[in-house]
Amino acid sequence: MLADLSASELLSLFYFSTPVVLLALLWSWESWAAFKPFRGENRYRHAFYNLSLAVLNSLLLGLLFGSTVEATSAWTLQHQWGLLHQLPLSPFWQTLCAILLLDAWMFCWHWMNHRIPVLWRFHRMHHSDPDMDVSTATRFHWGELGISTLLRLMLIPLLGLQSWQLVLYGILVFLSTQLHHANISLGRVDRFYRWLFVSPDMHKIHHSRLPQETNSNYSTIFSLWDRLARTYRMRLDLTTIDFGLPHFDQPQWQTLLGMWKTPFSRPPVLPGEQDQQAEMID
Repeated sequence: MLADLSASELLSLFYFSTPVVLLALLWSWESWAAFKPFRGENRYRHAFYNLSLAVLNSLLLGLLFGSTVEATSAWTLQHQWGLLHQLPLSPFWQTLCAILLLDAWMFCWHWMNHRIPVLWRFHRMHHSDPDMDVSTATRFHWGELGISTLLRLMLIPLLGLQSWQLVLYGILVFLSTQLHHANISLGRVDRFYRWLFVSPDMHKIHHSRLPQETNSNYSTIFSLWDRLARTYRMRLDLTTIDFGLPHFDQPQWQTLLGMWKTPFSRPPVLPGEQDQQAEMID
């Protein structure tokens, strides 16, 4: 049956199946060897809200944008617009460049979400999760995703991106973000893994309550962007790390309605405007 599918159909199948399969595998890993102990039934309620949010986001973004991304990519290809169409590259190198450029953009976008107050209003919902696990990888406000999609529509003709390259990058994002949000540890392997990729230990730092740690480790797939930008940080003891945001600890902020309301409540204090210290090592 799979042999009857075209390359684009096969890629789309992987795009939709990868997060489901990986979620199940990492959920099992967390159940067997959690990095931080789960708080009883809260784990299931927590995952239900995060995953329900992801489903609703997918439906809403589908209604808002539909096939706009694919149409923009097709127009770009037809008119040979963008940087990648101007370079004499083979399909392999063009795709590799597309993935690197998209990941560099994701680093910049993530950095802006921590530096621009209106963007932080939406992004802080992701950081307000006090029980980070694999389901946290899906916990994003529809406002943040909508703005990100609009900017990506402009990025497509600028870089000359093709729709299947975007799908491929999306699969890699699923693989990376679900792994590094999971409540697991790779042990000694993590030290070597994070020289190239964002690892679970590396991303735990980013979800710390301490501003100096929150404002670090912005990379999505490749860790090199943080090393180049000097925003890479690690700490000596990860077992004492505290996730979440101080103003959103109350249970009402962890419900579906509470997460939706997060951008529209309280002043958008940026992480780093509070004077807190943490022991860190490079």
